[in-house]
Amino acid sequence: MSHWTTVYQFPIDKDLSELAQFIRRNRLPLRISEENNSQVLSAADPRLPGLLQPVLERWLAGEIRLGDIRVEAVEEPAPVATDDAVEEQREGERNTPEETEAGSSANTDLPENASTQPAPASPLPDWPLHKTPLCLVLIALCFIGWLLPEPLARALLIVPDRGGDFALEGSTLARHWAQGEYWRLWTPAIVHFSLPHALFNALGVWILGRSLEARAGTLAFALLVLTSAVASNLAQYYWSPETYFGGMSGVVYALVGAVLVLQRWRRNWRDVPSGIVAVAVGWLLFCATGLFTYIFGTGIANAAHIGGFLCGILLTLLYCFTSGARQFSDNPAAA
Repeated sequence: MSHWTTVYQFPIDKDLSELAQFIRRNRLPLRISEENNSQVLSAADPRLPGLLQPVLERWLAGEIRLGDIRVEAVEEPAPVATDDAVEEQREGERNTPEETEAGSSANTDLPENASTQPAPASPLPDWPLHKTPLCLVLIALCFIGWLLPEPLARALLIVPDRGGDFALEGSTLARHWAQGEYWRLWTPAIVHFSLPHALFNALGVWILGRSLEARAGTLAFALLVLTSAVASNLAQYYWSPETYFGGMSGVVYALVGAVLVLQRWRRNWRDVPSGIVAVAVGWLLFCATGLFTYIFGTGIANAAHIGGFLCGILLTLLYCFTSGARQFSDNPAAA
């Protein structure tokens, strides 16, 4: 029977599902067991600890994903047989037991001189489309909202009101409510005034939203989208009631806020590169200073961006405090 050698010890609450998939996929002679209030990874091959420990340390640090690692066999030239070698080989065959013990997740031993190499991978998980239906709808709405004829687009926007002595009573928003036009709380997010506007928001939903929906579920993701749409539209209306505004940027910034919280709550979650969040927050601050409008002469719905961003942060904090962050483990997306 093989002698099992400890490769690594993990905390008892560590999610090792990705490691178990790695073992099964590469048919490694490894097993995971619980010992002394910890999870122990053991190997039947004494060469494996030295090979795997650096890989596991980088995985735990969030530098690599085990889904991107493959095990390859490197063949060595066969040695020239001598009389003594042939005799030793025969002796070894006579002493070989009929059955050998294999790892709990594999049926074959590791090939000679196995090595691990990171496989090329996209920085974003390749989620199957059926796991992100709402994101696909939102992306389609960005372009539909750009193609809408003006009369229909105006029917989806909140009609501008006077500035200065603005009050909710008697405002255009109050008249919308009195007439039962409640959809105007959400539909300004659909209307886009230019193709670049639609493209950037669609790209934001694709990069930020798909992993959120795939992991949290469409219902929770829909709650975030619908709530942040109202929050961003109302924030922009109260800040600047005298102007028309539209676009899904407020919702996209809610996704930015959600990713920001989740990446700090689950340090090893890397579905979305952290640099994207930094760029989005930097752009938010740059536009909020008024420099973009001053340089390019184009108005920016800064209040909608900030309102959506804060809404995304608050809702995601509530989600994490209710244990929802368990869905955002550090294992890669399963296509």
